[in-house]
Amino acid sequence: MVGLHRAVLVRAAAAALALLVAYGGEDAVGHALARRGAERAAHQSQQPSPRHAPAPDR
Repeated sequence: MVGLHRAVLVRAAAAALALLVAYGGEDAVGHALARRGAERAAHQSQQPSPRHAPAPDR
């Protein structure tokens, strides 16, 4: 019976650790995505937009 309680406690601790890692990683991923979006916006603002290019002669 003690082994069963120990196994349940170990599983609960592992689940709690997995949740902490997931939520802690969420902040890092959010910052990385925001940084990537800012870099992409800066890069795109430096290039001419193909929508505003002159129409080709036909």
